[in-house]
Amino acid sequence: MADTRNDILDKVRRFAGADPEAEDTVLEMCYRAAVEWYRGAGVEPSNSELYTFWVCNLAAWMYDNRGNADANANIPAYIVTSVHQLRKPGGDTDGD
Repeated sequence: MADTRNDILDKVRRFAGADPEAEDTVLEMCYRAAVEWYRGAGVEPSNSELYTFWVCNLAAWMYDNRGNADANANIPAYIVTSVHQLRKPGGDTDGD
């Protein structure tokens, strides 16, 4: 069963260590940006727990680093390498 919007925002909020009152709009923007980042890396959205884990992890990182224009704000290597876990052999992704 797919997560609802509130389920997803709750997961991102927990990953980010954000207060329960954290603004949903910002959290949702970070989540959508993370989905798009993975899509740009060749990983299509999926209902798998592994996909959800990594997208929420990236969304939380984006939330924590929002407004940071510093050159050191590169996406962490462990998130970048997660793309390999999420791609199927041959470049396909699990789109279930």
